[in-house]
Amino acid sequence: MLTEARPRAFLLENVYALTFRNRAGRPAFERLLAEIPSAGYDVRWGVLNAADYGVPQLRPRVFITGVPRGERLPKLPEPTHGGQWERGHTGHATHPHVTAGEALAGLASEPEPGESVNGQWGHLLPAIPPGENYLHYTAKRGHPQPLFEWRSRYWNFLLKLSPDRPAPTIQAQPGPYVGPFHWDNRRLRVPELKRLFTFPDGFAFVGSRKSVQAQIGNAVPPLLARRAGEAVAVALQDMAS
Repeated sequence: MLTEARPRAFLLENVYALTFRNRAGRPAFERLLAEIPSAGYDVRWGVLNAADYGVPQLRPRVFITGVPRGERLPKLPEPTHGGQWERGHTGHATHPHVTAGEALAGLASEPEPGESVNGQWGHLLPAIPPGENYLHYTAKRGHPQPLFEWRSRYWNFLLKLSPDRPAPTIQAQPGPYVGPFHWDNRRLRVPELKRLFTFPDGFAFVGSRKSVQAQIGNAVPPLLARRAGEAVAVALQDMAS
């Protein structure tokens, strides 16, 4: 594609898992990084966590940017916010991550069909504290009647939002018990999903509820896309001057 299109600059985005050193992702990622220079481009890449750029969601994605060989490479955008992510601290030290509570404050939304969490495990959700998941029902957490073994499920099983932290990564095709769920013990509504991705409240999605979830869940948060795009725009301006 680069050989045929010959853009003055490019910006690619993909899942964070591509960078993992495992058989599933890393070989394809390394092959991509090797093929870009063969097309005559210098390349820079990095993992950007959306929460570090003002998005109220901990959503790491890999970004790859490049320009024709010899031109000034775009810098990846500097974080504007920071806070706890996984086992460390990321981003800007003096501006805390935007929380889910801040993002959803004042948002009025109508109930949606199917937002209740029912079935085999849905009744367990109300007892789980905000920010926690199924591990609440394990012996290691001191539950008097444990239902699950420690780390026997994916981390987002019965995962509930905390209003005091950014949302965890929101998926495009979640299973029936895959969170994050709202701290009011229900599925997130479309207006809430839009806020957690930084889509404008008036932005319209077309299709079924399932399709809208997929469209939003597969999207690059607009605020993060803007920050990354601005870095490329600066490089293009430098080329023109």
